[in-house]
Amino acid sequence: MTAGGSRFAAAFEHLRRASGDSMAVLDVGAERAATRDQLARLAESAAEALARSGAPPSPARTATAVAIRIPNSAELIAAVFGCWAAGRVPLPLDAELADAEAGGICRRLGVARVLSDAGGARCAELPVDGAALALPPDTALLKLTSGTTGEPRAVALTGDALSAGVAQIASTMGIEAGDRNLVPIPLAHSYGFDNVVLTLGTLGCPAVLVRDMTPQSLVAAGRAARATVLPAVPFLLDVLSRSRAAAGALWPELRLVISAGAPLPAETRERFASAFGVRPRTFYGATECGGIAFDREGAGDAPDGCVGSALDGVAIELDEADDGVGRVRVRSRSTATAYVSGAPPADATATGDDGDAARDADTAIGPGWFLTADLARIDERGRLHLVGRAGDVVNVGGRKVFPAEVERVIRAIPGVRDVAVVGVARSAVADALRAVVVADGEVDRERVVRACEAALARYKVPRSVEFRADLPRNARGKLDRRAL
Repeated sequence: MTAGGSRFAAAFEHLRRASGDSMAVLDVGAERAATRDQLARLAESAAEALARSGAPPSPARTATAVAIRIPNSAELIAAVFGCWAAGRVPLPLDAELADAEAGGICRRLGVARVLSDAGGARCAELPVDGAALALPPDTALLKLTSGTTGEPRAVALTGDALSAGVAQIASTMGIEAGDRNLVPIPLAHSYGFDNVVLTLGTLGCPAVLVRDMTPQSLVAAGRAARATVLPAVPFLLDVLSRSRAAAGALWPELRLVISAGAPLPAETRERFASAFGVRPRTFYGATECGGIAFDREGAGDAPDGCVGSALDGVAIELDEADDGVGRVRVRSRSTATAYVSGAPPADATATGDDGDAARDADTAIGPGWFLTADLARIDERGRLHLVGRAGDVVNVGGRKVFPAEVERVIRAIPGVRDVAVVGVARSAVADALRAVVVADGEVDRERVVRACEAALARYKVPRSVEFRADLPRNARGKLDRRAL
């Protein structure tokens, strides 16, 4: 058993022994619930399924990683716990991935087994071509990240890193054992895993899973289950705040609403607060290091782009800052060990006084630190303000423009629901800006241009404005710029 896996298996066993009949998972869509005892039995079934699938591969061929491809359910959580109990390293996969995508990821990483349900009905073996997966010592979990290239890669996290990450989140957000998470986000992604699976496994916070995402059903499920915490994405919060379900909504137990994955417009934040009596708090994190910053104050005066201050136990620096803007460097015990692939972890790259680092395009992982591709500034109150991505800077006539700066101006226009600003090549050496806008009918090109001209330098004003019904976003609410 891996050291990290042993720790989490023991933590949940302690919770089970203390109160085995306490609710662990309530699956509203499936109309079923699982107590801690029942979840533990599902985990045992998952471990047995792995044992039935054959002897562990030899160290010369592959490590003990097991991909888990299960939709949000008690079975998914049990599969993770079952892997830890069986001494395996879980790799959660988005259940909505196409077969070809999931198979391609597993083959690239050298993962030969896929656990597709905790009862053992399907524990598939995938053929592994090429080099086997090599994991750093004490790896307890693999998480997928698209990095800056869009190519899914895995990061390895130890048990110490996972423990530190969930402790930082719980301490900063005030999450306690009595809280209940209403879960409309994928548990296989880092945000859902840390905020839901790990708080369930270490603190005992029950998870209320919802499948019907219509506002009325979602609010009804939260009220009926007396959910206290709602981890969500801005798009969902916007839909909820505009829906009829928000009219006279009574949800007295709801005390914490977390928004992550994309910018949360101030208009959406305040509309939701007016409807439900709870102001959403922005949470900023990364797969490689877990939580980074959180809107601790929740006062409602945070401008667009502000993601709050550093979590407890996290230090934020600006790397190579120019005019107060630099890349975000995070120092934290929750940082991953390395990027991994179907070969040994990425070649070490010299990084000055910080020692060796594993790199993935514009990001890097070193001992206890992570260098993001996000550009930001820090204000006098210690709050982090994101201004763009290092790779997203657009060259307009030899001048740098951060799309996020222009997007904030357009997003503030009443009636604008979503926006993305992208660079469009005008020549071999210069780009122009195009704004792609989702808005109500009264918003037109002239209004967008006038707002930008009033707030921005002329070269930052988009030359073209396109209106669409929606923007392509992934399951975490992040804008899919490649699809756009």
